[in-house]
Amino acid sequence: MSNIPINVTVRHLEEPASKFQPVIQTELGKLESHFSNVTDFSVVVEGISKVANGVEHKRKVDITASIKGNALAASAEEENFGKALDVAISKIKAQLSKHVDKSREFKSIPTAEAVK
Repeated sequence: MSNIPINVTVRHLEEPASKFQPVIQTELGKLESHFSNVTDFSVVVEGISKVANGVEHKRKVDITASIKGNALAASAEEENFGKALDVAISKIKAQLSKHVDKSREFKSIPTAEAVK
């Protein structure tokens, strides 16, 4: 179980947030060991109806990760919740990795060179 607070909001769906909470907790909890600088996650699960050749129902997942003064966001829209969550988590993981790499690069610059 993750120690990072995860806020889940469900919009335009009849399912309660508690249905999605365990899956989201498990998946985002895996990121905790790699990215300990995340202070909290905010996840919005949304039902979207698009009309094209009939009615097509989709799920949209938005993930926002707060990191000590910054916020990174990722979004995915797929035909079901599982796929949308997987895509959004892949995107947020890539952003978190990039953020960590940038902070490591910045910390590794000697002070004399940074001032130039």
